[in-house]
Amino acid sequence: MAYGQFEQFIRNMSRVMGGVNTKLQRDLTLRTRVARRFSMVETAQLLAVDTTYLTRISAEEPAFPAGERAGRERTFSPSEVMQIRAIIGSNPAAKRPYLHWRRPGQPVKVVTFGAQKGGTGKSLSAAHFAQYVNLHYGLRVGVIDADPQATVSLYFADEKLPLFDPATPTLADFMGVDDPGSVKLSEPSGKDLNGIWQPTPWPGIRLIPGGANIQNGDISLFFMSQQASVPVYRVLKDAIRTWDLANPPMTRLENIRGDTGEFDPVRYEQALTETVDVIVIDQQPSLTLMQLNGLVAADSVVIPQTMKGFDLATLATYVSNIGEYLEFIMGFEADLEIGGGEHMVLPTIVQEQNDQDTDQILDLYRKAPREVMQVWYSRSDAIANAAEEYKSIYEYLPPKTRRASAKAFMANANAVNDALVQRIWPELPPRDYARKFIEERWS
Repeated sequence: MAYGQFEQFIRNMSRVMGGVNTKLQRDLTLRTRVARRFSMVETAQLLAVDTTYLTRISAEEPAFPAGERAGRERTFSPSEVMQIRAIIGSNPAAKRPYLHWRRPGQPVKVVTFGAQKGGTGKSLSAAHFAQYVNLHYGLRVGVIDADPQATVSLYFADEKLPLFDPATPTLADFMGVDDPGSVKLSEPSGKDLNGIWQPTPWPGIRLIPGGANIQNGDISLFFMSQQASVPVYRVLKDAIRTWDLANPPMTRLENIRGDTGEFDPVRYEQALTETVDVIVIDQQPSLTLMQLNGLVAADSVVIPQTMKGFDLATLATYVSNIGEYLEFIMGFEADLEIGGGEHMVLPTIVQEQNDQDTDQILDLYRKAPREVMQVWYSRSDAIANAAEEYKSIYEYLPPKTRRASAKAFMANANAVNDALVQRIWPELPPRDYARKFIEERWS
């Protein structure tokens, strides 16, 4: 078979790109992942306490992290912030919950971020959400990157994680569909599934990274779909259930203190890594069999969506196609429970100076107040600058000239994620960020 000039084109480009340093900034970020530190005031804000209380606890609790001092300022890493939260939350005298781990017997919650079109800020929305609930509520988070391009993985991985290594397991391995030539699931055990989760520098956050063999999963699922006995639409849902049953939450907050009441760092570290409280799935911008699995497995689905006319046409196509898939699935399993939580469209990259964008949000909200959120991500140079370094706004360290815009975007991210938490976990205490955003813009 003759391939002509296309084969030569591919060979030439492979040779050229092999000599281009496209990884310089990415590798620098991986080496300095989670370098951001939080002041005592910022830490108190994350914990929703005042600094006086935090200062008193730091003197009373021997396990309170020393942090780092720069002059009179004392700063803490995300890991130290999490330990402080655990110290306060496990104190029998605590007047309210500070560490919102799921209790023994509660199933893991699954939140999927999906969209038909690329460029809607989907991966960044998923990354911000995962880091927000970790920083503000202490939740243990499992991030599943369902995209072969591994975009969201770049916001959690460090140099210890062999990202883009063909030997690193991905979602296809977790689902047991990594062999495109197989016509049956490999069905890994709960212990094997737990081994696929990769640690990250974020305390309590684990990752199943994206990678090229996710595409193998689609091929494998296609051939399995020819077998009537394989429900190819709920392979991920079943895998998550298998993992969850084998790795449930076992530690209660009071158990991370010793018999005499002192905080036990060893017990705390064990509890921090024994399970996750929520799984956040970042989808590929398409609707393949692998991506359908991410939707069927979800308790809640968030659709980040830009507000331009053509982009909204892709939203119409996306929800229409999902509807057809669900109708088809229900024809096979009428009693299958899908998406028992809240689902929402999240406006993104909104130009607030452009009446067309905000008018579009208002029009959609009037027609679907339950489905369309009143908060949105605004277009911002701050997040563009952070994204250049493969960092979310929660770990981005802006230069002095960009601090104001970075602070404004963090307030924006807090408002969006506060609103998402209120919809997904109505039992959790709101942080007031969303209310302020809505009052300022909808008044």
